[in-house]
Amino acid sequence: TKLILLDSLLQETMLSARLARSSCGPLLRSTTTTLSPLQTMATMKPIGQSEHLTGQEFWAKNKALNRPMSPHLTIYKFQLTSMLSITHRMTGLAQSGMLSGVGLGALLLPGTFPMLLSQLSDLHFGGAIIFTTKFILAWPVMFHLWNGFRHLAWDMGHGFKIPELYKTGWFVVGLSVVTALALAAV
Repeated sequence: TKLILLDSLLQETMLSARLARSSCGPLLRSTTTTLSPLQTMATMKPIGQSEHLTGQEFWAKNKALNRPMSPHLTIYKFQLTSMLSITHRMTGLAQSGMLSGVGLGALLLPGTFPMLLSQLSDLHFGGAIIFTTKFILAWPVMFHLWNGFRHLAWDMGHGFKIPELYKTGWFVVGLSVVTALALAAV
């Protein structure tokens, strides 16, 4: 609020100085008052319980006024930046889920890890299934890792221009797929 008051005081001072220098300054000069921020804000009138609309009344009123239901996922155009942000959060959750699952499995499953691996190899899964499973496990980790580096660059103030956002976004997607494929192939 102090910054707003200082800004309005500065504008008022500059305006009065400009008017004093002009030839018609005395004619245009008027008394100015500085209002507090509370006086310039719109006031909200609380409504009583009888004025409150129920859910059905609300939707009926909006339908009668021909108001669109907005925003809605059917009309929203997803952007790369928002999708990468959502994916970053989901891959973080996926990593937490994988780590928790491995930890709980180590605590609760009987036997040792080499014994469980030998049981898995006895099931004779095909190479495609093993490769796909390894990719599904590796991709969230790789995406979260490379997108985390992108976030670190942002923390240092780099890459905020729109073309850079899209270039680095697609680069992270491509790099995460390539590195996850490489890890799955090992």
